[in-house]
Amino acid sequence: MYPNPVPLIDTTQATDPADQPRSYQPVEAVMRALALLKLVNMLRVASVSDLHKISGIAKPTVVRMLETLMAAGYVTRDKAFGGYRVTANVQHLSDGYFGAPMVIEAAHPHALDLTLRIKWGVGVGMLEGYCMRLQFTTARHSPWSMPMTSLRMKLPLFTSSMGRTYLSFCPDHERESLLEFELNRGPANERSEREKAIRHLIDRVRAKGYAHKAPHRKLLNVDTISVPIRFQGKVLGTIGLGYFTSAVPQSEVEATLFRPLRDTADAIERSVAENYGTVTPTEPRAPGEPDF
Repeated sequence: MYPNPVPLIDTTQATDPADQPRSYQPVEAVMRALALLKLVNMLRVASVSDLHKISGIAKPTVVRMLETLMAAGYVTRDKAFGGYRVTANVQHLSDGYFGAPMVIEAAHPHALDLTLRIKWGVGVGMLEGYCMRLQFTTARHSPWSMPMTSLRMKLPLFTSSMGRTYLSFCPDHERESLLEFELNRGPANERSEREKAIRHLIDRVRAKGYAHKAPHRKLLNVDTISVPIRFQGKVLGTIGLGYFTSAVPQSEVEATLFRPLRDTADAIERSVAENYGTVTPTEPRAPGEPDF
């Protein structure tokens, strides 16, 4: 499953941008602990065996490092998912940091509770470049095998439900930048029609409050819906779920899936606000958009 252990510390690369001479050699134990912290963050939920196999560090040493990082408040044991994950305290390592660990920590209990209630697996996605990345999923707690189950899977911005949700609810300047990038990738003679279609889609999503994925001929029996997770006028990420269309008729989607999903997103936003400040939207809502 894993390649041969790889060194977590590349001593051939200067860590000082100015390549200044050092008074002392780096403290190896500190560098390895920080590298292990980066690895836990990359894996999202990491077991001792995972960390040992990838890093080559002996398991007893991995455990000591993890317990040290837990004592410092940067790592916590996730009993529900059988491993370790970083906490929102890692934001203090970077001034102004606002990223995946904070969102995942806020979403974790609420997403898990939703899956236990409605059975469908729930995922949280965040923008990465010009696509969405699945950063968290409760798939292992769902009795059904569904889309959005592989951590770090890439989700297209303009065809996935998470991507369409992000695009529709992000601030205007960010949306225009993403849209411009997408339009520049296509044929110039189709630009006008494509832009018109995308803006029409955005209007529909904002009016409904959620997005579906684009139809796919190979997955006609499966659909996904997503809603935004917002904080201070920005979209931190999106939360969505996949379901069999034969199990949930279109007429029941809003009541049985959208509303519980929106309530869960609201709970996540409240958790973020309680820990990081008050949610203060900075842009007016589109006509017809639900007042969440």
